[in-house]
Amino acid sequence: WVENPEDIDVTLRIPGLRGQPAECLGVLFSTTTVSLTAFGRVVWSCIQMGISDTDDCLFLTQEGADGVPVIQLNIKKRDTEERWGGFILQIGEDSIL
Repeated sequence: WVENPEDIDVTLRIPGLRGQPAECLGVLFSTTTVSLTAFGRVVWSCIQMGISDTDDCLFLTQEGADGVPVIQLNIKKRDTEERWGGFILQIGEDSIL
């Protein structure tokens, strides 16, 4: 992850998604969480270190090395004065909140 004054850029490679086609993956943004879906079902989620502006969050998925898809996130901060100091506060049990 890279933190900028207005946003955070995150690249995720989750080994548990090995073999899932990048095209089947989606991202659900809320103000405090991010959830990844595969074929429409939530398969991974986390609580963010700060509050995001969900209207301006973006994602891109692509095939990765060794069959592990790469998920790139751009998360806009609600409060651009706040420094998050990280991206993930907590990952859910079994990777799902």
